[in-house]
Amino acid sequence: MTLYRPYPAHVPPDPARKQTLSFRSPADGSWQKVDVHSPSQPTSDPLPLVIGLHGATWSAEQDYHWGPPDLKVGYHRGWYGLAERYGVIVAQPHGHHRREEYMSFAGPEQIADIAGLPDVLAAAGYAVDRRRVYACGLSMGGQEALVAAGRHPDLFAAVVAFNPVIDLAVLQQDMVEVDARRGTDAAPRIANEVGGLPDAVPEAYAERSPLSYVRGLAEVPTMIFWSDIDFIVPRQVTHHTYRLYQLVKAVSPVSPICEYNHTRSHGLSDFDQEVCWQLHEWSDYELALNWLLIHIRP
Repeated sequence: MTLYRPYPAHVPPDPARKQTLSFRSPADGSWQKVDVHSPSQPTSDPLPLVIGLHGATWSAEQDYHWGPPDLKVGYHRGWYGLAERYGVIVAQPHGHHRREEYMSFAGPEQIADIAGLPDVLAAAGYAVDRRRVYACGLSMGGQEALVAAGRHPDLFAAVVAFNPVIDLAVLQQDMVEVDARRGTDAAPRIANEVGGLPDAVPEAYAERSPLSYVRGLAEVPTMIFWSDIDFIVPRQVTHHTYRLYQLVKAVSPVSPICEYNHTRSHGLSDFDQEVCWQLHEWSDYELALNWLLIHIRP
């Protein structure tokens, strides 16, 4: 039995065009970067835009394909080949952090950059269908997708988040124990990026947490995958995804939000791919894309 999805022996070349754009952040004027993947055949027709947001410590390139080099649980297919296959633009911001590289954690500068990407791409000559702008991400990327949609519900047609961070203050506190168990240093790095511990700067943590944007999220079609045995973002029922789902439904019982408890760990796991539904366990961006594209903003 295969215990993880192995890296394929051969991967055909991705025919999509790739361009890395530099742009001025609308938040602070700093230069930021975004990788843009688009169909190989140029068209003047407006195309859907999918903003792909990487997880903490991952780069945009790693989230696009393969995953980090030390990823031992399996092969992360990512967005590879999807721009060409589905006729969409996939834009992956590198991440606007303050102090910790690849750990932006939905900071206001990062969210401002995300919201400004349709204009950045349009200025670079891409034809973007403004009625079909989507966001999708895993873990921290899911957190940022939700915060962006909650703060800018008029921008997004739909959002998908895999095992997202929902309450950043709770995560920072829980990571103290996780770090001790796994030999990592996430808790101090989160505090350094945000600017202090949750008790010292609670407003900064609230600003970065989807829980603060329930009313905005109630307006956006949203699919959230989570796990009640998530070892990276624990307490999903009481403090993270399921709590967010309940709060959104309390604001609007008819809100177009749906959730699924996949009862596996954190987006990528160690079980036989032949006996699982890969949408959630493997953070399958292609299946997410199929769901996103059925939504068009009025």
